[in-house]
Amino acid sequence: MNISKNLTQEKLLEILIDSYKKGQEIENIEMNDFIEDIKEKVILVINAKKD
Repeated sequence: MNISKNLTQEKLLEILIDSYKKGQEIENIEMNDFIEDIKEKVILVINAKKD
C-alpha cells in the first residue's frame, strides 16, 4: 500500500497543526489521547478513497 497517494505532506501538516491547536486549547491533555487523535486522523486520510 502506497500511503503517499492519500497522505500528502500538506495533509500531514494540516493534521499536525490541528492536533497542536487541540493540545493548546485543552489545558490538561493526556499524551495517549493526543497520539490517538493524530493516529485516527492519519488512518482516515490513508483509507479515504480518491475520486
